[in-house]
Amino acid sequence: MPTPYTYDKLDQHGVSEHIFHPSPPSDSSCPEGGEDIHLEVADGVTIHLRFFAANNLETPCLLFFHGNGEINSDYDDAAAIYNERDITFIAAEYRGYGHSTGTPSATTMMTDCHAILEAVCSWRQEQGHTGKLLVMGRSLGSAPALELAWAHPDLVDALLIDSGFALTLPLLKTIGVDVDGLHLREEDGFHNLDKIKEISMATYIIHGQHDEIITLANASELISESAAIQKEFQTVPGAGHNTIMTVAGAMYYDVMDRFINSIGKLRKKKSGIR
Repeated sequence: MPTPYTYDKLDQHGVSEHIFHPSPPSDSSCPEGGEDIHLEVADGVTIHLRFFAANNLETPCLLFFHGNGEINSDYDDAAAIYNERDITFIAAEYRGYGHSTGTPSATTMMTDCHAILEAVCSWRQEQGHTGKLLVMGRSLGSAPALELAWAHPDLVDALLIDSGFALTLPLLKTIGVDVDGLHLREEDGFHNLDKIKEISMATYIIHGQHDEIITLANASELISESAAIQKEFQTVPGAGHNTIMTVAGAMYYDVMDRFINSIGKLRKKKSGIR
């Protein structure tokens, strides 16, 4: 595992409260076919994971980190679609979100994700799942997803990013952080761009054309700096930050499903003049 970065500058007052906006838990119960697990990550602190296992133990497993202001139950419908496509779907929350306890911070989000990955790997082994393990992050969730792909290429087979950010400071400015007054530098951020330069596993990025929070340029920069040989970039025309799935409709899942099924199946170029 590479030397971890530190995120204490993002935990200070004036920053953390802009990054995290925890949502309360839904009143609805876990859907049929789902399983709730509460993972203890510190004394008295648990993270809520929601598992939707596909019937075929050899099919891919997608570990998903949601965006800010979202919770696991927001993806119950999406989980059913993934299952229909023979993909196991696991949603993970952050401290203070939904049924998770504690207080969110950049540091705990970036350390808890390692415990989450360990728990998912243990669950897969116990259940007999042998398919590829994919990590995916939406918006804020792109940070822990990139972290796991960067730190654990021995465990993770592919990286997927929905509406992710490349650099931290521009995003902090957009959400109202006084970057200059707090003397923040890009080196104090999440290092998404630094990490993707070292991630060679299959990588898929999807982004809304008119994303008003994390501009499309972020996705372009991430995919251009990616060290992956097998990588794909999809833009959703007319979509904003929070409308990408509704605007894309079935295409959102169709294209992703095609990519997932193509992992490790790159065609070799034929020699000779073409």
